[in-house]
This record gives sequence, structure tokens and C-alpha cells, in this order.
Amino acid sequence: MRRLKLTRADGDRIEAVARSRYGMHARFHGVRRPGRLWLQSRFVLIGMAATPSPTAPGHTLVAFTGGVRLPGRAALIPLGVSHAGRRVLGRLAARVGG
Repeated sequence: MRRLKLTRADGDRIEAVARSRYGMHARFHGVRRPGRLWLQSRFVLIGMAATPSPTAPGHTLVAFTGGVRLPGRAALIPLGVSHAGRRVLGRLAARVGG
């Protein structure tokens, strides 16, 4: 995912449009709550959470997951999550000076 643009927010409900580096796009619907976010499109799920670290004051623990879902199936296929996760966490660390 190259870009995610918030298109609507109504309380804890949000809508966003994502575009991939290959030009594909998806419309997401989700829920935003303090410390967490869940987004779902027809084929993709994304979940993120953040909380203060209990063992390192002034630090934050960040977790995320995602994957491809197949309509009509209960399975979530985590295609590319590990590689993308390392990239995203690297960019986040660079932005916060870690």
C-alpha cells in the first residue's frame, strides 16, 4: 500500500481509500478507537494498535496485522505482511528518531 487517504469520519466509523504502488485501489470501511484501528475492504484487512510500553517509560508498543481475505472463506492469508511490516516499522522508527 503506497497511500491511504481518509475520506469520511463519523464518530468511531471511518472510510478510506488506499492505492497500491501498482495503481490498484481499494475502499476501506473501519472502526477507529483509542489506541486501535481496524480497516476492511472487499479483499484486504488491516489492524493496528498502539499502547504505552509498561517496561520502557516514554516508549510506545506498536502492533499491526493484515492480509488478503477471500470472499466466502474464513481464512485470512497474510501475503507480504512480514516484509511490509519490517519496511513500515523502519520508516516509523526513522520518523520518531528511533
